[in-house]
Amino acid sequence: MIAMKPGILASALLATCLAVPAMAGTHVLLPPQQNDMVPTVLQARDATARLPTATSATPRVHVERTPLSVSWPLPHDAALQPQPPPFARSSREYWRDVSASELQQGLKLPLSAPGAIIRLSPGNATVGKLDPAGVHLQLGRQSLSANAASSQVADAAALHAAGMDVPAASMVMQLKPELGSGVVTLQVPAASGRYVVHVYEPQSPFTVTAKADRDDLLLGRDVHVRVALQEQDRDMPLSSVGGLLRAPDGSSTPLSFRRQADGSFTVDVRPRSIPNTPGLWEVHSFTVGRDDAGNEIRRDTTTVFAAAAPVARFSGLASTARAADRGIDITLGVTARDASRYAVSAVLYGRGADGSMVPAAFAQSAAWLSPGNGQLTLHYDPASLQGVGAPYELRDLRLQDQPAVGLLERRARAMSFIAP
Repeated sequence: MIAMKPGILASALLATCLAVPAMAGTHVLLPPQQNDMVPTVLQARDATARLPTATSATPRVHVERTPLSVSWPLPHDAALQPQPPPFARSSREYWRDVSASELQQGLKLPLSAPGAIIRLSPGNATVGKLDPAGVHLQLGRQSLSANAASSQVADAAALHAAGMDVPAASMVMQLKPELGSGVVTLQVPAASGRYVVHVYEPQSPFTVTAKADRDDLLLGRDVHVRVALQEQDRDMPLSSVGGLLRAPDGSSTPLSFRRQADGSFTVDVRPRSIPNTPGLWEVHSFTVGRDDAGNEIRRDTTTVFAAAAPVARFSGLASTARAADRGIDITLGVTARDASRYAVSAVLYGRGADGSMVPAAFAQSAAWLSPGNGQLTLHYDPASLQGVGAPYELRDLRLQDQPAVGLLERRARAMSFIAP
């Protein structure tokens, strides 16, 4: 056994005691959970997709560089979701992009319920608005003008006055319920140019829903989209599904959907690059199905998601400290591949009066970070901490690339600590 001199032993004990408070406030983020989004490898932003800048067609874009920090208390009984549900939209409508010759000859539109609303919008508003008396509809043995077949007819001016954003020279008609359903033939002998025909069936029991398995993804990963037909609560098989992926800059890519055993269709979508224009990606689905009697049902639907280049991530280290105002500061390490304005946000949970973990406050912090290792600090003020105590948990932790409007990392449960 090696003897240690008393002076050396005292120095070692003193160093250890002095080091304890610093180490007590240093933490490692919890391992990612199954549905967390965490970058594994950082990528530099593509040279063709830099941060948004002004162009001749867009206004000047201002990227704020002043640091910002905000927080506010949350009700302790607030029902917060650990992960936001993906966007899902049920549709009772479809569109047709047609030529003048198709309308002149007669366009067949399948209707699954009475009272359908049909809108005609010319691609070129200079052709002038359509005269309802010159629009004909044939349903079964009945052949009627738009005026005679409709309970309501409105032009673009009336629709704009009602707050609807429709193209100029549009015309909308709602068919009389007594005409029933079936295939209606829409004929416009005086049609000129191209038209968009929009059919909406508010009374139909048939809906098509497109749902993605996530609302955000990182470049290089897939989003899985399922498209299904329902008659109220009953699943029904689809006959065919086509579609396209529309990027935020308006460019589109055709998609190939796969038929599933349950009659739904799915597609795995992977953006190849992130465009310069911020915004959501749209998956457009064009579907055809049939009811039990074999009548055709058409539906178009859309689901959306956000995509981002993984240009930064949390380093995995964090520290907690008692702030000057007696609140709590949580500083998170951030590793950035590109310079940008990054934002961190999270919900702080604490032990409530009944002993359960309850939400205490939301905080967000944003600052400009250069490439390399940086830090962002969440500040929870003392007022937000009233009624809760240790232990604390940091939940719904997010890292965003603000100028690119991109979510880079999300953790449902990121950290647990006893005291700052």
